[in-house]
Amino acid sequence: MPDTVTQSQAAPLVTFRPPAKTPSLFEQIRIARENGMATIPVGAYQNLFFPMAKNNKVVVLSDPAGVKHVLLDNVANYPKTPSDAPFLSAAFGDGLLTLEGEKWKAHRRLMSPSFDHRSIVSYAPGMVEATRHFVESWDQRGPGAEIDIAEAMTELTLKIITRAMFSSDSGGITELFGKTFDEGLKEMEFGLADILPIIGPRHLQGRIKKIRAVFSRLDSAVYKLIDERVKAGGEGKADLLGRLIAARDVETGAALTNQEIRDEMVIIFIAGHETTAVAMTFAFYILSQRPEVEARLHEELDRVLGGRMPVYDDLANLPYTRQVIDETMRLYPPAPGLSGRQAQADDEVCGQKIPKGAQMFIAPWIIHHHEKLWENPYEFDPDRFTADKVKARPRFAHMPFGGGPRVCIGASLAMTEACLILATIAQRYRLALVPNQQISIRSRITLRPHPGIRMTLSRRGS
Repeated sequence: MPDTVTQSQAAPLVTFRPPAKTPSLFEQIRIARENGMATIPVGAYQNLFFPMAKNNKVVVLSDPAGVKHVLLDNVANYPKTPSDAPFLSAAFGDGLLTLEGEKWKAHRRLMSPSFDHRSIVSYAPGMVEATRHFVESWDQRGPGAEIDIAEAMTELTLKIITRAMFSSDSGGITELFGKTFDEGLKEMEFGLADILPIIGPRHLQGRIKKIRAVFSRLDSAVYKLIDERVKAGGEGKADLLGRLIAARDVETGAALTNQEIRDEMVIIFIAGHETTAVAMTFAFYILSQRPEVEARLHEELDRVLGGRMPVYDDLANLPYTRQVIDETMRLYPPAPGLSGRQAQADDEVCGQKIPKGAQMFIAPWIIHHHEKLWENPYEFDPDRFTADKVKARPRFAHMPFGGGPRVCIGASLAMTEACLILATIAQRYRLALVPNQQISIRSRITLRPHPGIRMTLSRRGS
């Protein structure tokens, strides 16, 4: 067990902070290509309501009560901004991420049973089994072996989501999904040509066409899986694909079409592995830099599990494990920015007049690092998430999965997966950061370390 160190002795964690003064336009464009969130002015971290244009036409909103108003209380007045829809639809089709109105409500009703408590409990054994097999592959490497933890966690979470969705690898579709997401993410990167007069709109249309082409490579494989499952009479199979095929709207009795199943599968597959992979990457990075946190985690795991594999029911007895995940997702939210919202009618938020057409930006990264919401916001402290502190804190001060009716449908699934992965790996291995690395953080659709995080493996107790 590592020696305990005080917070003041620990090395600062890699992060990015807001610029002290607003960069020039060209500097913002340069920074945005690497990390879009790094262009947000420091005032957004100091003011809960921060106008970025005259007359509140563009606002960065971090006030929990204001966020609740926009995402929950008056959500009908704030659909996603039209500019986001073409990119998201090109990649993911018409699913929960892109739909609006009554069609979104119908899809949400259809899919909710696949993510209820009973379903999540049924997925848990597969999560643990996949993680156990993955860790056993580390056993073959020998002490001191070096890995890129970002690559490793992506590989693991891809295996887990594949098992949850299809009960198996289904002919190499894991690699196909992973490659598609990586290529698609590159096409979604911001560039100077996107905002230039005249050529900007044409350039954007070209990028949308490329994104659609990248994701269309999935279609033949995905439709083949759907057709085979239906023909085999496997609609009732207890994986996500079987549940989506068998799902019926409780109000209308309608089922999802094959195209709708494809669109939802793509969203679930990509969101279901990427966000958890990001959280686990940063969790193990943090543990390597915070021995006092790692020691408390190990004590809890050793006391509760005693060396055996965790099961779902153990999670209730592993509060500190959950606190480590919650604080990791505060400091490094996997999805650092939400889609913008556009006011359909005049409104009032935080005592400020909001005109029709105004754009409201709600970013978990800013909220999670806001000076008025968190003490020492760039420090890692799992005790922020004790039950008493969570109860006392405003609901929308911590929102790694969004909020309101459109909160991520897989939030509970992702948290269960993250806690089980951490419990399985951390009781068997410690990971040490390879020294003298140049690590930075890139914020695009998700938060990723660049170029990765190299770590060495050490069996606990050896």
